Amino acid sequence: MRSIYADINIVRRFVLVAAAGLTCGLWLCGDARADILPFSTLESRNWLLVGMGPQNSSGGQPGVGQAVNVNNFELGANKAPVPSTSSFLTGGSSGGPGLRGNVPNIPLNARPVNSGICGNGNVAITHPNGVYNLQDVGVYGDRGVWTAGPRTSANAGTQNSFFNDPNHFPNTFTPTGFASPGVNHNTNGFGTYVGPGMALASTRMDASNFAGVTGNIDHSGLRNELAAARTAINGLASTGVLNVSGTGGKIDSHRTITLGPGLNVIDIVTGGSDFLLQNANLVIDGPEGSGAIFRVPDNAKFLVSQANILIGNSGIGLGSVLFVTDREDNSQHFNISNAVINGVAFWSLGLRGGEININNAQGCTQLIADKINLNDVRFCGCGFNIVPAPGAVLTLSMGVLFGAGRRRRS
Repeated sequence: MRSIYADINIVRRFVLVAAAGLTCGLWLCGDARADILPFSTLESRNWLLVGMGPQNSSGGQPGVGQAVNVNNFELGANKAPVPSTSSFLTGGSSGGPGLRGNVPNIPLNARPVNSGICGNGNVAITHPNGVYNLQDVGVYGDRGVWTAGPRTSANAGTQNSFFNDPNHFPNTFTPTGFASPGVNHNTNGFGTYVGPGMALASTRMDASNFAGVTGNIDHSGLRNELAAARTAINGLASTGVLNVSGTGGKIDSHRTITLGPGLNVIDIVTGGSDFLLQNANLVIDGPEGSGAIFRVPDNAKFLVSQANILIGNSGIGLGSVLFVTDREDNSQHFNISNAVINGVAFWSLGLRGGEININNAQGCTQLIADKINLNDVRFCGCGFNIVPAPGAVLTLSMGVLFGAGRRRRS
């Protein structure tokens, strides 16, 4: 694994000018305007997880079983070191996901990953016949789980999960600083174990309490917003191409993509192979107000193994980067294992049963798909919501070909 970072500068093919109006908080940089994209994110940005599929085939959509299934740890919080250690709690209790040593060190040119409770772990089940299942999960949010169907029938077996528990189920962590000079992560700190018996009973999310769960929500606005986004994204002119066809679709050394101001639309070209990021950091950097939509080709899956996808520290905001596919099948469109993710969203909009599957990961993201399956995760919400600045043309170095026009499919 190389320690030298190759910079990839994207040449701008068009200029997008937008007024300012930036408002930033600890976990999210947002914009007071909603017309900076050719589609709205006013509703979608509120959700960490959006599961769109029905349990059984309904209304033209294939059945996916559980639209959202989460096992272990937390949504709307990242109470752990970064990368997390497998045993940071007092008494040696497992702190999971156990990423230290299983992912590369986070580089100095990446934005530090925050630890703590961010409170934006909201979950939307948008189909009237969609269901969710949370096992041993702490959920922190201002909405909680909103289901299109009745909350009783939408719950597919949730156990030992708690909403905004004041004792901070499943555990707490207090950082004490960076572990060593020249390394951009926090692995020092101490924790306190909080098990189900130590959580407040009134915050239980399973039957019959259903804390934080609201049923019979009209999600048509959210679904329409995502449908419009799919159409708009497919129609956007490309401003650059990330070509990995020469390596069989693989990136296995550290890379930094430097964006131009405003909206960057980048087509990933794999030559028919799946895209694979392995044993490497992918840092996506840019000035304040910049953002990117990376379009995954329809014939490729997006795979990550023992690698990190991070925004840079040059001013780009959390929630400014989106990887999106509209592949129309029921395979795992995004499969991520052992990863730190920060400021990056993943959307699968094909509405044919596409799945996002993530194991052993932490950070700040947004996941939208027919089916979402998560195991051992600590995620805050970074809903896609970019803030473009006045455009300019940058120069190109290695790793990117140019392209403009309609969506690429290879």
